[in-house]
Order: sequence, then C-alpha cells, then structure tokens
Amino acid sequence: MSEIMRRQYQPPMSRRTRTAIMAVAEEAQIEQAGARAISAVSEYAMSEAAYLKRTQLELERACPEAAEALALISNSAIMAIARSVNRFGQEIGG
Repeated sequence: MSEIMRRQYQPPMSRRTRTAIMAVAEEAQIEQAGARAISAVSEYAMSEAAYLKRTQLELERACPEAAEALALISNSAIMAIARSVNRFGQEIGG
C-alpha cells in the first residue's frame, strides 16, 4: 500500500494577498542575489589587491631601488579596483 503524504496547512487567503506575498518574496530574492553579487565581487577584489601587494613586495626585494615606483603602480591599481567595486555596488544596490 502506498504511503499517504500530508499536505501542509495553508490558511485561506484572497488572490490579492497571495499576489502581494509572491511579489514581496520575489523582491526579496532579487535583493539577496544583489547582495551575493556585491559580496562575491568584493571578495574577488580583495584577493586581487592582496596579490598585487605580494607581487609588489617580491619585486621590491628583487630591485630595491624601484620600490617607490612599484608602490605607486600597485596603489594606483588597487584604487582603480576599489573604485570599480564601489561603482558596481552602487549600480546593483540601486
């Protein structure tokens, strides 16, 4: 004999209420997706900044007289990444 599955009880509600609930749920999913996207881009940007700093230190060890130029290049690239992430967050966040 097959098993009987119980249905979850849902109180009766009007179509307008059900539509409003579905709209709110959909909006919440969109907001969550935006937050996840911003978080992922931010994490990736931080890892790229850390990579640039590691590379800068390695190159400074190899050529100490170029330390100032390497710092300028590294910091400029990191600032450009930060601006891009900020712009992305503003566009996604609304």
